[in-house]
Amino acid sequence: MPATPTAVPPFLPGRPTSTQEAWVEDLCRHLFVSFNRADHHLKGEQYLRGLLTAPGRKSIRNIARTLDDTGAAQRLHHFVCNAPWNWRTVREALADYLLALTRPRSWVVRPMLIPKSGTNSVGVHRHFVPATGQLVNGQLAYGLWYAGQSLNVPVDWRLHLQPPAGGLPVPDDDGVPQILELVRRAANAAPGAAAPVVWDSQMRHAGEVMSALAPLGLPVMARTPGSLPLQLLDRSGRPTRRGALPAQRILAAPERLGLQVHDVAPGVRAVLARVVPVRPGVSGEGGASGEAGELMLYAQRYEDPEGREGHDGRHGAGPRADFWLTTPTRRSPVDLHQFTRTAANVARDSVRIGGRTGLRDFEGRSYEGWHRHMTLASAAYAVQSLTALDAVRAERGPHQRLHALPRPYSHIPAQPSPASRERTGGPPLSLAG
Repeated sequence: MPATPTAVPPFLPGRPTSTQEAWVEDLCRHLFVSFNRADHHLKGEQYLRGLLTAPGRKSIRNIARTLDDTGAAQRLHHFVCNAPWNWRTVREALADYLLALTRPRSWVVRPMLIPKSGTNSVGVHRHFVPATGQLVNGQLAYGLWYAGQSLNVPVDWRLHLQPPAGGLPVPDDDGVPQILELVRRAANAAPGAAAPVVWDSQMRHAGEVMSALAPLGLPVMARTPGSLPLQLLDRSGRPTRRGALPAQRILAAPERLGLQVHDVAPGVRAVLARVVPVRPGVSGEGGASGEAGELMLYAQRYEDPEGREGHDGRHGAGPRADFWLTTPTRRSPVDLHQFTRTAANVARDSVRIGGRTGLRDFEGRSYEGWHRHMTLASAAYAVQSLTALDAVRAERGPHQRLHALPRPYSHIPAQPSPASRERTGGPPLSLAG
């Protein structure tokens, strides 16, 4: 049977017409257009509002307390964990909504570790954290973020599931399958010129993975360890005689290698070089991996002795370096630096805004429930980000808004966005499975 038109709650004239209310109303009208039942639309809006207003952890129980209804917790639990609504479709609608506002500068893929004290929640197992060299009990998720000039919002998620029974944590497990799937979805997210994907997760196998993505024709920039061995190429594309060098040695003495140093920002110096990743355990001119193909190394050093905000949102003293592999590009080092700053903004906001909208707060055992919660938490993240951005623009004057506010409470059956209508071929943005 064909789906019935979306049923939406009636206009309630007593509600305050705040900026946040306007965004909530407009976003719900677009996100829940696929819902066939009025009570699903109502519970979706209640859950979204609860994520924005409930104090403390955004558990279902705390969200239900905002409704002053003794039966709300059970109904919301059923809505998130068992009700037959498609979270993939809602995620597509969220991405289309943002694309209709403005095109992204880039798509950012990054991991998010969610520590857990117990083992009952879905996807909880021990994960190796390279930064600390420790095993941490929790969930590991990978997110795809829409990243604009002043706005970033998560639009899709992958949950790293537990290894087979009896299997031990594998330190070399980079989450490659999850990230590959997210990048492929980004390739089909918007028509026209492809926005680059900034892959903010240190990958030991970045060269091979980027080679696998080459048929998509999507610009990719991936963080890589400074210890990664690389073969420098000369202007004609031939390997130099210096043999394989770690990325950190290339950045330490670029002038000796004939590389130009660029001042890309105050206190930030960078080099850009043509390279080929070297197979593990192989050195010398013959060690270049034919599978990976030619890439670009973008390496930057922060020379601010007073300390600066790192890519993870924390401050630290002394110089620090970042190393990235990119697909061949004509972009300037300044442009590439801006992409790394976008990734840093996502890392910062995923903690600051994500903590206020429940990205790390789902406590259930249901895989589908986790995905539905993350979908609605991403929508709450969008509302909070858009509201905060409007407040900044309002302080600068009435003509400095990023977007015109949506018409509050104008419940009109939503039409597919231009981005959705123009998207042709390929899988949808939202992940399957």
